[in-house]
Amino acid sequence: MPPAPPLLSVTVVLDRHDDALHTHTALAAHHPPFGRITLHPGPGTTSETGLAHDLLAALGKPPLLPGRFPPGRQPAWEAATAWMTALLVTRLTVLRAHRLTTRRTMRLLQLQALTGIHLTVVCHRPHLPAALHQALRTADYSLTADFEAARRLCYGTPIAESPAADKPTESASRWLTLPALDRLVSYDSPRPCTNPCTPLPIAWRHRPPPAPLTTPTAQRVAHRLHTATDTLAWLRPSPPH
Repeated sequence: MPPAPPLLSVTVVLDRHDDALHTHTALAAHHPPFGRITLHPGPGTTSETGLAHDLLAALGKPPLLPGRFPPGRQPAWEAATAWMTALLVTRLTVLRAHRLTTRRTMRLLQLQALTGIHLTVVCHRPHLPAALHQALRTADYSLTADFEAARRLCYGTPIAESPAADKPTESASRWLTLPALDRLVSYDSPRPCTNPCTPLPIAWRHRPPPAPLTTPTAQRVAHRLHTATDTLAWLRPSPPH
């Protein structure tokens, strides 16, 4: 038997009869610690920012970012992209893709290109709708209508939660020096950045520059930020209805 062709970065699953088995299997495979995210977009909206909020919620992050932004300029997609990268997400499954607009689908394709994840969009219809077909014209994708293939190659099998899986190995109070934060130390710089701008690299005159982050340290930093953000999300009061 010849080897199976390599899996493309984008897969379209046709759920011809809107079988609940597809939805239940994809949702059961959602497991952020193992890099698998299942996104079930909220109904009744075509907003691109709203889809980014849904993705942040699926990642376990607060969908509403603190701060004041111009209308339509909230960096929700930038935040989602950053968290996808920091949490080492490798698979994103998007349900109800037949309801996505062309622009929303293009956003997902851009996210895939930036992060290198495997993107699966599930169309609960026998044929691709016009919006999805138009967005996919510029993408290399594979298409399957076979449930077992989708479960094995795209969704993944459910994973039992490990009680100790998310416990950090180092003390939570241990200080981690981040070179990116050192850029904000103005007393070492020849000219402080007082207006909204990107700070200039520091001219190291009074102390040696920090060592670059190693991969294990970067992963510990991402884990600490992930845990702290989860805590802040629970502490933040809910908006009035």
